[in-house]
Amino acid sequence: MSARHDSTPPSSLQAGRRTFLGNTAALMIMQAVKFLFPLVTLPYLARVLEPDAYAVRAYVVSYMVFIQTLIDFGFAQYGTKLIAENAHDPQAMSSISTDVFIAKLLLALLGAAITLASAAFIPILGDNLAFVALSFGAIAAKSLLPDFVLQGLENMKAIAVRFSITQVIAVILIFLFVKKPSQLNLIAAFEGMASVVALAWTVAYLKGNYRIGIGRISVSKTRKIIAGSTPFFISLAASALMSSTATVLMGVFQTDALVISCWTIATTVIQGVQALWQPVTRSLFPHMVKRRDISLVRKLLIVGTPIAIAIAAACHFAASWIVLVMGGEEYVAGSYILSYAVLVLPFSYPIAVIGYPITGAIGRASELSACIGIAGGVQLVFLVAAGLAGAFSVEVALIARIGSEALLLVLEAFVARRTIKRIHGTQPIGETS
Repeated sequence: MSARHDSTPPSSLQAGRRTFLGNTAALMIMQAVKFLFPLVTLPYLARVLEPDAYAVRAYVVSYMVFIQTLIDFGFAQYGTKLIAENAHDPQAMSSISTDVFIAKLLLALLGAAITLASAAFIPILGDNLAFVALSFGAIAAKSLLPDFVLQGLENMKAIAVRFSITQVIAVILIFLFVKKPSQLNLIAAFEGMASVVALAWTVAYLKGNYRIGIGRISVSKTRKIIAGSTPFFISLAASALMSSTATVLMGVFQTDALVISCWTIATTVIQGVQALWQPVTRSLFPHMVKRRDISLVRKLLIVGTPIAIAIAAACHFAASWIVLVMGGEEYVAGSYILSYAVLVLPFSYPIAVIGYPITGAIGRASELSACIGIAGGVQLVFLVAAGLAGAFSVEVALIARIGSEALLLVLEAFVARRTIKRIHGTQPIGETS
């Protein structure tokens, strides 16, 4: 008997798995472009911007992770879930899409106010207001993209095609026009242009192919959308803390520009590796919402975890060469940061697979939020305490980052197992039903 923990007919489950594989393949192509984007531009920008301007860009990009998390507010997950549950009702999907868009606009205004206030207290933001404003505009436009609709419809190909074309245009513009540190603002302008084009493209595509347009604006429904997205937002905010807090605190505690740059190079490499399994988890989420295919999750863990460990080992031993290629000789002295930072990878793959695709998709997002909140909170308290005690260093940041990731894996595995048992009795993951 096949290992399956739901009542989905075998033919329907197999069709769903074929859709999952097709979506994963499309997103892999997109992630290849997303990986190549920094791989191609980072060495170029590290050289033409020089360490001081590059550190500004690195810091602002890390700060904008928080702003994007605020505007997204878990809509990518909760919105995807709602669309997947209403995939045959264009009117309902139009209403959901409109409510999410209005909510994001309100949060974008809040993000703008927070950014202005932050610039008054964080010198690296206040001294580069034009670049911060342009970067905020790019992130806001990107956050307004209704990709959650396409994800809920399990049409990842449309996302991949649009992303690939707009990002290639942005890269070409950067190479053509950015030649020196004083042209830093052009980078954010080109990225913002790509986001605006992508937004217009997606809105037109949904209208033409799915009859999803502007629904009736409802304050009460918008409030419900925000309430339903809140558990996802909490977990995403905590995740952003785990991945970006160290970089932000480096600016607060005045770590030198070279260390920030090397940390950012390491973060870019790690994010590039993590992009390899994002197609799997993004395609898996709507699949699990509709089908609760636990046995597929088990197979993905068995196949993918050893690959993540092997990639981490390869990056550890090749750290100096990677940093040389990514940044140049002046950054090689900080290659030890990358060699240890990649130790998060063996934890991050299973975290990605068992998080949203199990606990979030089945409706236990609040428990997932608690797990990430605890791990992120432990890391934040540890780093702030070290900073206040005058002991903040890149070594301390590495310990906090790796330790919090290991803690999160333990917590998520416990909650995921309990969630499955709650629904399917006491059967462990992957046993035959």
